[in-house]
Amino acid sequence: MKLISVKIPDAYLEGLEILVRVKKMYPNRSEAIRMAIRDLLRRELWSDKGRSISLPPDLMMALKEDVVKEIE
Repeated sequence: MKLISVKIPDAYLEGLEILVRVKKMYPNRSEAIRMAIRDLLRRELWSDKGRSISLPPDLMMALKEDVVKEIE
């Protein structure tokens, strides 16, 4: 995994804190952000049936593995 830095509005950070600390939906903010990015990629790239670009094999594999994990 790579480490990246991202600036987000305070309101988004507050929302993340609620998901992590209050609702305990994710073990930490990083995991919540990873899942959000995964869902974005899946929605915008992987599920786009008429896409005109080819996706990197590693990305395709990661998205497919996540789908299988959710089904199990």
